[in-house]
Amino acid sequence: MRRALLIVLLICLSALFFASCGGSDRYDLTEETFFYGMTTMQMYPEEYVGKAISFDCFTYRLTDVGGSSYLCGVRKCSSGYGCNCGKDTIIGFILDYEGAIPEPKNQSEDTSDKAWIHVEGTIASAEKEEIRIPSYDASGVANPNAPETVVFYHFTVVSLTEIADGSGLAYYVSK
Repeated sequence: MRRALLIVLLICLSALFFASCGGSDRYDLTEETFFYGMTTMQMYPEEYVGKAISFDCFTYRLTDVGGSSYLCGVRKCSSGYGCNCGKDTIIGFILDYEGAIPEPKNQSEDTSDKAWIHVEGTIASAEKEEIRIPSYDASGVANPNAPETVVFYHFTVVSLTEIADGSGLAYYVSK
């Protein structure tokens, strides 16, 4: 009886060990997991550095108050993460890629007609890129005297595929 119990315990511990090692090296964000997965990665990047990650997003160009430009892969989400303006914002990564990344399409419009891509790669490091962007008042007018800071991490893209028909993808993600 004791030997059988020991064998069962060893099998359970082995299964637990292999389960903890197996799936945690790759993260495939889907429509259902994008918001929570991306938010978790943004809050705890050190846990995801070097891990394989894939997701669908649209391209978005951020230009800081100094004129520097960043090409990002994002989705739109509810306010709270990334900005303090109380309005909706974007969530994603700055894309670092050796190849061509499609330029943003209809960037300033709340529409799903965007330049959609599927990317695979890794978070390059847990070092934040703080980007100071113009803030806007409730009427949509830029306030140059009160820029806000958004935080993005760099994502090293290994593979990028354009998505011709993004109609099945959610432009706006939430819980």
